[in-house]
Amino acid sequence: MSPVNPREALAREALRLHERYHRELIERFSVCPWAKPARAGDRTRAHVVIEPSCSPEELTPVLAEWAADSTVDVAFLIAPRFSGDADAFADWAASIGEQEREVFLTAPFYPRAPDSAGAIHFLRQTPDPTVQLVRRTRLEEIRAQDPPHYTDIFDLDLRELEAQKAPRVVAASVLAHNERMLEREGRADIQAILDDIHQDRERTYARLLPLL
Repeated sequence: MSPVNPREALAREALRLHERYHRELIERFSVCPWAKPARAGDRTRAHVVIEPSCSPEELTPVLAEWAADSTVDVAFLIAPRFSGDADAFADWAASIGEQEREVFLTAPFYPRAPDSAGAIHFLRQTPDPTVQLVRRTRLEEIRAQDPPHYTDIFDLDLRELEAQKAPRVVAASVLAHNERMLEREGRADIQAILDDIHQDRERTYARLLPLL
């Protein structure tokens, strides 16, 4: 049996945890109406950033490849070893978004949220720090549907949205959808799903990270 390459193992496990989050939360509770169809239609991509730090420029080839491929509607950059806080990650995500801003809209997802977090921050507790990229043309198609979808969140500053400073029509749509789901399912039950995934992450990475 060939020895396990720890870098490949980390990438594989990061993708597995990412899929758990999407299947068990995002798709199960229809947090994003286009998430499951995009995955089922092979219109999603993901790239794991193995190093603890990575300049946005180093990711240029990955982003350019996704931008040139019209079959890619949604893509994810997963950074399991990112060591900064949520604000630092949001800044990193924004700098990445500048590279292909004519093609993609970006949004940061972070593993932890404060107890006082609103619905959007709460539901974005991915196993690892993750940047989501959504193709602008695809988002425009979704927004043209009737009734409009709440995915307009990608055009808004998250902190302004949860501070009730965003345009009311869009903000009300985003918040109402997420809050109705949390009220129906129970915030504690949703947190239990997130906690189970995060505990899976801790166990898995405790075994893998010392090998890097």
